[in-house]
Amino acid sequence: MTPGWPYSIVAALKNGSTARTALLDAVRLEPGAAVPAVAAVQLRQVVERLPAAGHTTSKDSTS
Repeated sequence: MTPGWPYSIVAALKNGSTARTALLDAVRLEPGAAVPAVAAVQLRQVVERLPAAGHTTSKDSTS
């Protein structure tokens, strides 16, 4: 990351009483970027990558 450049960041909060977070993704925003559109695409991509990385919940289907 470069100081002074705008980024869109996706972070996860840990369960429980801790204030820890996990940085999942960071994308540098180009000048004039449509920030909501960039964030939507970024979030979709992160959600799609989570199962491949082994991050699932007990509510996820295994079939």
